Amino acid sequence: MFFSTFTTVFSAVFQVFIISAAAGVLVRTKIISQAHIQGLSSVTVNVFLPCLIVVKTVTQFDPSGFTLWWILPLAGVLIAVTGLVMAGLLFGTKPEKQPFISMASFQNAVYIVLPIGQLVFPDQFDRLALYCFLLILGQSPIMWSVGKVLVSGSRDATVMWKDFVTPPLVATLTAIFLVVSGTAELLPQTLLSSLDLLGQATVPLAVFILGATLGSISLKDMPPLQDVFRVTGVKFVLVPATAFAVMYGLGLYQSLPLFCSLMILQTSSPPATNLILMVRNYGGNTRAVASMMLLQYLVCIIAMPLWLSLWQTVAG
Repeated sequence: MFFSTFTTVFSAVFQVFIISAAAGVLVRTKIISQAHIQGLSSVTVNVFLPCLIVVKTVTQFDPSGFTLWWILPLAGVLIAVTGLVMAGLLFGTKPEKQPFISMASFQNAVYIVLPIGQLVFPDQFDRLALYCFLLILGQSPIMWSVGKVLVSGSRDATVMWKDFVTPPLVATLTAIFLVVSGTAELLPQTLLSSLDLLGQATVPLAVFILGATLGSISLKDMPPLQDVFRVTGVKFVLVPATAFAVMYGLGLYQSLPLFCSLMILQTSSPPATNLILMVRNYGGNTRAVASMMLLQYLVCIIAMPLWLSLWQTVAG
């Protein structure tokens, strides 16, 4: 079972990275410019992703049928805090190491998990997508406050309220309100179908944007090898192992199998690409952060299928 699951997940991860690699080549050959990437990213974050969030939340979120929905935002907080504590213990308090603490703590919760989830769990993708959106409710505020300060390497980095109010967050909260208040039932099916049509563009665009972002990164200024091992150890060993042990110990695999599989994917996913945007916008060691980012994405090609295969074999 391990090898069959590993092959399936690895194939899904590899498909994602083939598209990403193609996008990276387009960037390297200057067919796609940084302005193009920024434009695609903006329209995805501001239009397509919010549409996907609203549709999946309105059609899938049922508080009465899933009374434990609050564990997803809580899980987002716990994943981030666990990474921060573990990375903080390994890196210490040196200011130049702070960006690596952030990279070891905050995962790419959407742009890589959704495409892989769609390929590995096609029949449960709608539910898995909802879980992702609920999870980032807990993670996002920590990443845009603590993560922002750490990755910029400055305690004077300004944390502004508008950084928290992102279109995906607004879409998630609005959709939850519509469901809880009962007004979601009043939405015309034509409107939901239109939003769904736009939302379907999110996953392929997310993969393309991920590849284009990584394609602009160079390994010329590679960070110290011991720092690479520390980030890799926290991100791909300690955090997923902790999640694995906790979920298995509590027996969650029996009652919440999809949730557990998602947590394994989340805790073994590479650093959030938003960290690159933060260091570019707010200052910091851009080259070191970018090089570390690229290395971690190479590792995740093996780490994500390895952890999910191990989980499915032991708990499945």
